[in-house]
Amino acid sequence: MPVIQETVTRGVELESEVSGSSMQNAMTISDLAVKNILLATDFSAASTAAFTESLNLCKHFGASLYILNVFEYTNCAPPESGGLLLELDGFYKDAELALYDLIETARQNGVPCEGIIANGLSHETILDTLALQACNLVVLGTRAIHGFERLVFGSTAEGVIRNSRRPVLTVGPQAARAKVGALQQAGIAIFATDFHVATAEAIGLAALFARTLNLSLHCLHVLPRGLGGDKPVLPVLQVITEALKHLAAKAGSDVEVPVCAVVYGSEVSTAVVEYARMHDARLIVLGVCRASFVASHMPAHIAYRIITEANCPVLTMAFPIEPAVVPVEVSKEAISAADPALVLAG
Repeated sequence: MPVIQETVTRGVELESEVSGSSMQNAMTISDLAVKNILLATDFSAASTAAFTESLNLCKHFGASLYILNVFEYTNCAPPESGGLLLELDGFYKDAELALYDLIETARQNGVPCEGIIANGLSHETILDTLALQACNLVVLGTRAIHGFERLVFGSTAEGVIRNSRRPVLTVGPQAARAKVGALQQAGIAIFATDFHVATAEAIGLAALFARTLNLSLHCLHVLPRGLGGDKPVLPVLQVITEALKHLAAKAGSDVEVPVCAVVYGSEVSTAVVEYARMHDARLIVLGVCRASFVASHMPAHIAYRIITEANCPVLTMAFPIEPAVVPVEVSKEAISAADPALVLAG
């Protein structure tokens, strides 16, 4: 069980200005209006859960839904017998019927909805449709290969998360089984950060979804378990908590001041997932670097594991920025009292 130290600040004005040119393209709530949601589906059980969450999001945001199924069999070479062509024709008709049922279900729930079956490579077609339909959010359902953290849906999810210029909501296998319709229920949203500039810029996204879905926002940072020992090191917690408060100020004045929490854990992904389970979280928000799909400078498997192991959907936003650390204002007293492990040379 992770060791947790939570600090809650209410009614205190927090400094919201972060220096450095790397933050000039920081997201604000006004930039993140969600009016048109793209659901990419392969009609699997994971995609069914993603459809349910898409409807919930459309209702909360007042958005329309566009459903895409990518039919990847059109480039198959036809055999002389023609048997494969007949089989593919059957697959296509099944897909048409499944798509029609989803569209009708959405409309019956009061959500404006259109859909299409497109040909091509899955992740490329999803990204092209995202741009052509001017969608603000992509929703995916995923499953995991046994014994490995990489996502399946062809590995489509990985390609979309890496390259999308819009937020991606992923409903992983545990989330699909745990609580279908999680975003319709009360609870918390977790914004997990390591203070890298990519994770920091996602605070606006976390604030928008927390406010719209009526969720309390928790800002979470994971420290190595060795720093905590049997008891939390209070000066360390003081420094990190102060940094979290500074970062949380970027959420905006119209968002309730978040809970700032520090967790000690040997595995970052496990610590985040455990915190989410302990607090019955409805959503986890991560910022990632676009080019290499790493949650800032953390190894890629951390983000994969969070998505595949979390009991709730995970919202990611990729930023095309160079690795850097967000400069934060921390008092000299807190730094001088901190554990030497936090002091960097130079």
